[in-house]
Amino acid sequence: MARNQQDLEWYRECFTEPARAIGEVSSNYTKHPTFAGVPERMHELLPKAKLIYLVRDPVERAVSHYVHNWAHRRWSKSIGETVLPVEESWPLTVSRYHMQLSQYLEYYSMREVLVIQSERLRRRPGDIMEEVFRFIGVDPTVARKEGAFEEEHHVSTEKIRKNGLAAFFTDPALGRAVKNAGKQLLPQRTIEWAKDALWKDVEKPTLSDDIRSRVEDYLREDMDQLRALTGKEFEGWSV
Repeated sequence: MARNQQDLEWYRECFTEPARAIGEVSSNYTKHPTFAGVPERMHELLPKAKLIYLVRDPVERAVSHYVHNWAHRRWSKSIGETVLPVEESWPLTVSRYHMQLSQYLEYYSMREVLVIQSERLRRRPGDIMEEVFRFIGVDPTVARKEGAFEEEHHVSTEKIRKNGLAAFFTDPALGRAVKNAGKQLLPQRTIEWAKDALWKDVEKPTLSDDIRSRVEDYLREDMDQLRALTGKEFEGWSV
């Protein structure tokens, strides 16, 4: 069941630990119009929430979006077929950061929004997390704790694609149960052999020069609007 189909009491139970600040995250919150009405529901429940929007090079984000869904066998078309026509491409719609953020600015002011550039977070995690902690009103010195923010998860270059049998073992509830039982019953060497047989590494696709040019042209106006709104340069981006 989708989270927004659960009741409010279920949602409250997710945040029972005492803390100075409490939060959660989902990339689906900025996938308008596929996931519509999120800002309205959020503001109705949490009108004083602080919002953090993590963004990266919009073209690279769209390619990673494709890789993730192709690896999980949700999409089968090529990268070129997925981003064209540009006006109808879901990965490019999600990469229109100003448009996505504008949905929230109907309910929250920019004082409640912090836009973070992913590339800067990767290069300077301590500095960026200190900025985040100040924004949400907690002790910023935690960001300087050694090793606190060094590990990365869900890196695109480490994606693997499942074949049909692998998808069975990892996606449905029955498949997960079988996989968990296997961890108890099978030697680790056998599990590693099965993984090598059922999964294969995903090679990051490359956009042709023509398609990349069309993608960049499509995203440029939105990126200009984002820079004007935030006052940030987002240096190093392709658009």
